[in-house]
Amino acid sequence: MRSMKSLLVAGVAAVAATAAWSPNAFSASTSQDAQLTTPLGITLQELGAAARYEGAGAGTELPGEAKPTTPQAEATGPKPLPFFAGGGPRRGGAQGFTYADASGKSLYTYDKDTEKGKSACYEECIKNWPAAVAPKGAKAFGNWSIIKRTDGTMQWAFKDKPLYSFLKDTKPGDKKGDGAGNAWRNAKFDPAAGIELPYGMGVDEADAANGYVLVDSRRMTMYTFDGNASKNKLPCATSTCPDHWLPVSAAMLANPKGDFSLITRDDGVKQWAFKGKPLYTYGGDYIPGDANGTGLDKKYQVALLAKHFIPKQAGIRQDIARGPVVTTADGMTLYRRDTSYHQPDGHGLPGSTPGNPSVGRAMGVKSCRDDCLKTWHPFAAPADAEASGFWDIVARPDGTRQWAYKGFALYTYVNDKKPGDKTGNDIYDILVTDDLKKDVLESGIVNTTDSATLFWSYVEP
Repeated sequence: MRSMKSLLVAGVAAVAATAAWSPNAFSASTSQDAQLTTPLGITLQELGAAARYEGAGAGTELPGEAKPTTPQAEATGPKPLPFFAGGGPRRGGAQGFTYADASGKSLYTYDKDTEKGKSACYEECIKNWPAAVAPKGAKAFGNWSIIKRTDGTMQWAFKDKPLYSFLKDTKPGDKKGDGAGNAWRNAKFDPAAGIELPYGMGVDEADAANGYVLVDSRRMTMYTFDGNASKNKLPCATSTCPDHWLPVSAAMLANPKGDFSLITRDDGVKQWAFKGKPLYTYGGDYIPGDANGTGLDKKYQVALLAKHFIPKQAGIRQDIARGPVVTTADGMTLYRRDTSYHQPDGHGLPGSTPGNPSVGRAMGVKSCRDDCLKTWHPFAAPADAEASGFWDIVARPDGTRQWAYKGFALYTYVNDKKPGDKTGNDIYDILVTDDLKKDVLESGIVNTTDSATLFWSYVEP
């Protein structure tokens, strides 16, 4: 088969006008005192081997991945989780996320670890269930602690339970060890665990806030207010009033629950409060996941329960037309290279699917090499950087390290001149071959023998 370089027939660039940045553009850091979902060396991986996101990498099939052969097989597939469990078809497939080590292998707890700060897994056990090692400089916080093994190895523990990977798991998202010996349990990520929620409230992922937030029955983001709600005179407090703060009202017979209390306002509205702070929604949020009230008034903060890790070199900015976009720390758009075969996949639309992480890992850094690197610059990771959350590190052939997000290596585009530019979005490379016995792509990402397409897309959180 001809090389990828010689397979390039046409580079089709659909370059849209640069959208304006919102005046409340922000980085991932917030004043909200929420804890990180993962410490250094612990990542979040989608459960299910080679799992597909809805619409992401449409038509792609990974080597060795079996496709449903009957309509019944499609119809009886796993169903999405309800939103309050922190999952959905676009965020973690039907099975949600698992805690994983830096290489993406799922993590487990061991029922026989009953003594706090100690592991019961040694000798033959540890050969099959390697410890989740805490990297140098890692610090304990919240539910995350570090224990010292007898050989001096520092091991991560979650809620006082040491964490392990499983030797027979081969791909990120595998959980072959779950239930083994009726003693091993998959350490599944659950942002709503331990939270007593009043009726009509939930926990959902808000991309714009880079984490998990309290939401109402419409799945709209809630905000806390740092002040006296009963005296807070609202210029507009109706659901049809845009750009204003709306109290999260409670039923007249509602009772306090867990960290949720009730406030009776001077205007007679009975209002929910979380950890003593009154709750509001924002009239300028239009769809679930919006957090457009961020930064408008320092008294109002997103009701953020847990936030995802983001490197110091990266940020998230709000684009009026596109929604939240992952950028460098100085606001330059970051891109991923993905593949599509014969079908549209909905990328580039606000709230679209972020691509199949399994495809991104299979492509690795091979998707951009040689002449490609003249216009697409790898987003470099420092020598001491550690993987965490959705951020991984990949090694390039020259020995440099590159950040990857949700499976895809990240790049900046040479023709983007200022923060907010996205001139590299929707650049397509159409690949063809005349050798019908071999796959189009050298890495075997797309199992096809006629044509395929690679495209560049800005990255959503």
